[in-house]
Amino acid sequence: MTRALAIVVAALLLTLAAHRLGGQGAVPLSNPGQEDLTFWINHNGMQQLDVEGPLGFGDAARILMRRRANAPALQALRDRFVFRERDFAKLPFDAASSYVIAAGRVFNLIDSSGRAHRILEKAPGKVTRKVAGRGIVLDVRPLVRLKVNLDRPARVYLTGADGLAYAPEGAINRYAALPAEPYFHAAGSFEIDLPAGGTLIEATRGIEHTLSQRQIDLRQPTTIDLEVTRWIDMAAGGWYSGDAHIHANYTAPHHQNITPQDVLTYTLAEDLHVPNMMVANSSGDFLHDKDLFEGRPHRLSQPPYFIYWNEEMRNSGSYGHMCFFGLKSLVEPLYTGFRDTPYPDDYPPNYVQAKAARAQGGAVTYAHPGYSATIDGFSARELPVDVALGEIDALDVMSNNPEEFAMENWYRILNAGYRLGISAGTDSFTNVADHYTPGGHRVYAYTGGALRYDAWIDAFKRGRTFATNGPMLFLEVNGHKPGAEIRLPAGRHSLDVRLRLQSAIPTGAAELIVNGVARPAAAKLTLDRSAWIAARVQGPPHRLVLNDTAAFAHTSPIYVSIGDQPVRIREDIEFWIAWIDKLSQRVGARGRFSKPEQKAEVLALFRDARRRFVDRLSR
Repeated sequence: MTRALAIVVAALLLTLAAHRLGGQGAVPLSNPGQEDLTFWINHNGMQQLDVEGPLGFGDAARILMRRRANAPALQALRDRFVFRERDFAKLPFDAASSYVIAAGRVFNLIDSSGRAHRILEKAPGKVTRKVAGRGIVLDVRPLVRLKVNLDRPARVYLTGADGLAYAPEGAINRYAALPAEPYFHAAGSFEIDLPAGGTLIEATRGIEHTLSQRQIDLRQPTTIDLEVTRWIDMAAGGWYSGDAHIHANYTAPHHQNITPQDVLTYTLAEDLHVPNMMVANSSGDFLHDKDLFEGRPHRLSQPPYFIYWNEEMRNSGSYGHMCFFGLKSLVEPLYTGFRDTPYPDDYPPNYVQAKAARAQGGAVTYAHPGYSATIDGFSARELPVDVALGEIDALDVMSNNPEEFAMENWYRILNAGYRLGISAGTDSFTNVADHYTPGGHRVYAYTGGALRYDAWIDAFKRGRTFATNGPMLFLEVNGHKPGAEIRLPAGRHSLDVRLRLQSAIPTGAAELIVNGVARPAAAKLTLDRSAWIAARVQGPPHRLVLNDTAAFAHTSPIYVSIGDQPVRIREDIEFWIAWIDKLSQRVGARGRFSKPEQKAEVLALFRDARRRFVDRLSR
């Protein structure tokens, strides 16, 4: 087969794989029949794979990802968790003249074409073998038992003397999205056999702990104790973390093998207080994890850690996706607009579903808003309608999409005078090995005391929140935290600002955002008109920033009302009026409705929201 033909065939296979797995972006990039090599998770830990011959790009890349030294080269090929480059020649293939390997375990050497060469040596010692047409020296090491006692559940990076990442039997190995390196979650102590020699054990827990490290020379059975150290205790100050958008099992009707116990393990290991688990469809009518919904925190919850299966309400293309919190019953239908399913119509609109969720005391946030701030690139298309009609609590400014576009449109909503808190949702598919880490970015809500689930939801709905992937950002204006309103008489006022940044990773300087405009942080802020005030910080990429291209944190606003003057930025109001006009045109022309009165109802709803924006132009 010629190389050109091979490329065409590979592209077709990838297209078929994407279609079969639901077009969710979590595509294995595997050769047919090889998806179980590295794509789907299992409970077998991480041992070298027993495979020989050609590999798909994804499997070749993920096998090479096991070698810690390859991380920088693989990071350069990735865009969040996906590979933007899929050229085998750009992989850091195995080209060294010698390797350390473990006795009795298969070692797969990957060549520049993505082919795996199976090497198995049973006796320790040094040998020379000819592999892939070249001679290589193998330093074969005996296996030695290591036991690690962790003082608490943690995320663990374990590197053997062969430079490869390992995970113990029974654990689930995963790959951090952008750092492009493997890890596993451990509930406590674990044991594993590793090749003799220099061994590195690293552990951390969410974003409030430092990375503890221990380097040992493993020559005989060894037991070590490793303490995971907290650098900040947010709960002690009344702040508790949540992730608005986690799928225990997702992407396809098969490989639904993440259990509630697994969810508890990573909840505790990531120190995540409110993991918001999703019942949802993906591409068809199969509903992932519907049997786990209980209408209350799951029985395995260990307060202050509340595991709660809720719902991602998904519309296919017209309106966007929403994540619900605190449901007593699922909002039906759980999806709309999916062809060849019981709910092919773009009906009911998201507004109806959001209203039903909030009517039972739940909270609503729009998920993964999009890859640009335009209606074509912004998936949360119904957002301005639902905000104007009062049925949305927050926006996932931090998500699996770039923050800058969500942030731009969030500012426009706030500049139109609407109040909308910040949220964060990873959209992690935890049954897929190479996907986002749950809690890798998160939203903190301020309850002020011991955590109750309903108190966290109340704080979330009130915008007493900030979102972050590492830095901790605290803002107060005249002693008020995010979500508060400060009412002042007409005139010019000097406000006391307290902005505090704490971070275990590098960042730039924190800045104030006033009506969407960045200002240097200062202890005093003078205003003569109403405004919303928030804080933001950004920083460089870092190994412990798991899901994002850079460090980032942003608070929800504090609202300052001066006299009777509301916040009204004309150009932003006009932006949303034009947006709703485009949305109405799109839905009128392309929307699917079984009955004309359904389309009429949706378009009337859009007109109502538009009128509310128009009214804001005159007051």
